[in-house]
Amino acid sequence: MAVQNKALKLPHTFALMFVLTAVMAALTWIIPAGVYDVDPQTKRVIADSYHQVASNPQGLWDIFNAVTKGMIQSAVMMSMVFFIGGAVEVIEQTGTIRAGMGRIVGMLKGKEIWAVVVIMIVMSIGGAVGVFANPVIALIPVGVLLAKSLGYDAVVGFAMMYLGSYAGFNVGWANMFTVGIANEIAGLPITSGFNIRVVLHILNITLTIAFVLIYIRRIGKDPTKSLVYDPNAPAQAEDLGALAANAKMTWRQSVCALIVALSFGFIIYGSLNWKWGISHYSTVFLIMGLTSGFVGGLGLNQTFKAFTKGMSGLTYAAFVIVFARAISVVMTDGKIIHTIVYYLSMPIGKVSAVVGANLMFLANVIINFFIPSGSGQAVTVMPIMVPVADLSNISRQVAVQAFQFGDGFTNCFIPTSGVLMGVLGLAGIAYGKYVRWFLPMLLLQILMGCATVTLMQIFGW
Repeated sequence: MAVQNKALKLPHTFALMFVLTAVMAALTWIIPAGVYDVDPQTKRVIADSYHQVASNPQGLWDIFNAVTKGMIQSAVMMSMVFFIGGAVEVIEQTGTIRAGMGRIVGMLKGKEIWAVVVIMIVMSIGGAVGVFANPVIALIPVGVLLAKSLGYDAVVGFAMMYLGSYAGFNVGWANMFTVGIANEIAGLPITSGFNIRVVLHILNITLTIAFVLIYIRRIGKDPTKSLVYDPNAPAQAEDLGALAANAKMTWRQSVCALIVALSFGFIIYGSLNWKWGISHYSTVFLIMGLTSGFVGGLGLNQTFKAFTKGMSGLTYAAFVIVFARAISVVMTDGKIIHTIVYYLSMPIGKVSAVVGANLMFLANVIINFFIPSGSGQAVTVMPIMVPVADLSNISRQVAVQAFQFGDGFTNCFIPTSGVLMGVLGLAGIAYGKYVRWFLPMLLLQILMGCATVTLMQIFGW
């Protein structure tokens, strides 16, 4: 029996990602190196400029060196993860989180499911306008704590925040970082296709909520079905439930809660109005954590002790991002990404417009593994896809939608996404278990994508 359990054991996330890095390195010995020329002003690739270049196959040294390079390139995101961990631990030690969650449990008693639904809808709207693409990382600890206080597990907390946000982001009707760039490159108005994408947003968030509610029902019947099953979890939920009966916040805790709320509001405002990035979010979390510690009465020494303890607890989550970036480093240094884009785009012009539209979507699904950045994929792929679409009688609107679906849906699946791997690490969810759980949802979304681009092309959208 012991041998059987060992055989069924999933590989450690780091082991899985290191193997993927090695596989990508092996492909650099097989796939010809090639590049598209890039316009120095717009940073967009130039269509029909693909040419092969001297190969740069990645060897054993390069595989290990990719991890080091990945760490350097991920430094900004790692700092945010560490500062989130530090800030959360400080606020936890002030008692603010337990008292606050206790009050929330009391208010939502008997309405737990509706809390999940409403939070996912709100997060999806934030995702649709591009606000929560990266900041969602900061909300994962809050989501996990809230889910546990409602009697659920960390997966539900992760799903409320991340899957809710990306259900909107992946079909974002107002996401200037993806569909906005794609529309501009395609020569379409920035807000073109707004109405249909709102409908797609509603459909996608409905499917996502249903998927999460099915999971909640399953673990409600059998807690051992949880992706993060822990025999002590029910006891924790009961403890927080008891806390709800007499939860009272001190004035210090109330001020700490206000600091947290203002910090998140500041992040959202900065993202919308000042084009803030991850480094700015990190600064806000640093200020939030230290200020909360001082206001919460921890004192100087205890505040910094708590902050460093919180950072150390997220070492795993931070290094998951490093290994995800290492995969991209090997592919970039091996100069195979543009070659893959080139060969994936070739068959599209050799089939009917409807089939070509679907191939365009599926090509973008594959490309997203190699270029997980939405804006990066847009400036790389769309200058190639637009002329291919014109020659194949595929509507430019459909080409943009094929890109958006292809870039979007697999954001919640691919191990090269630093955000996905980071939030999984924060929630304590093993990537292998998550992939097996989420795969049916991804396949359903891909079917939805194929049906949508088919109908759009047939009806001449």
